[in-house]
Amino acid sequence: MTAVLVAVKPTEELAVQYGPMRALLHHEKPTHLTVEQCDVYEWSIASGKTLRESVINGTDGTPDLIIRFVKYTDPVTQWTRFAVDYWSTKAYWAADHTHRAVAESAYEDAVRAEFAKPTLKLSLERFTRGLASFYDVTDVR
Repeated sequence: MTAVLVAVKPTEELAVQYGPMRALLHHEKPTHLTVEQCDVYEWSIASGKTLRESVINGTDGTPDLIIRFVKYTDPVTQWTRFAVDYWSTKAYWAADHTHRAVAESAYEDAVRAEFAKPTLKLSLERFTRGLASFYDVTDVR
């Protein structure tokens, strides 16, 4: 049996090759969308197909943070796009791209960035085994 390893470029290199992620929603920064467009994109991404997901649940069992990698249909162009959808009790943002590799790399970056610099107050036990103990659900290694 042989194993095949696929080399993936870092997000920065992919962005140089294919262009940067497009910022759609952000809790602090303005985007190029109007308020009405933000609502439409928010619903389109929320109803898209979740391809990957990382979750931190609160003490009551409901999610306090969800980072999703989503395939959805752009409501304006009707083209398939790939989004990183970040939502927590403290912040939200979403960005997308036409190329899956760029968005998927950005998703992994977002998951690792949350671990490196948490936005939520979490118990020390969450940091004992890296990403595996930090998130209740994750597919990033």
